[in-house]
Amino acid sequence: MSEIEEWNERLFGCCDDWGICCYGFWCGPCLFSSNAKRLDGSNWCVNCCVFCTLGQVYQSWLLQYFKRQKLRKIYRLKEDRMCGDAPATLCCSSCALCQEAREMKARDHYPGKGEERAKLYTTTEQPTASQPRYVGQAPQYIYDTRAF
Repeated sequence: MSEIEEWNERLFGCCDDWGICCYGFWCGPCLFSSNAKRLDGSNWCVNCCVFCTLGQVYQSWLLQYFKRQKLRKIYRLKEDRMCGDAPATLCCSSCALCQEAREMKARDHYPGKGEERAKLYTTTEQPTASQPRYVGQAPQYIYDTRAF
């Protein structure tokens, strides 16, 4: 069992990657959806719409909180003592989204990475049952009977 690890990326290190920083600042729901798709392969459009809808009632941080928990569980990351997951997603949503995106980028994370490796060793195909092939001639009585 591996130990609990530290984040590779800082929460307030948004400007460490300008592309992710701009994406998170100008379109947070889009970055959230990209992170979610990358994390677990979930639908980008549905995540974006749900995030925006929840944002109308100031609850989008809840959706982000659960995805952040999933990311920490996958990589066995420590929760920051100074600013845990709930405060980070509630008060610093854009910074938390950027941190998550940079963390996945640093770890070269994409959906299905572990599953692809597992497919090399397992199969999902079911065995097919078939009748053994008859190599002899058909019995003579089939030719002798006239059913019509």
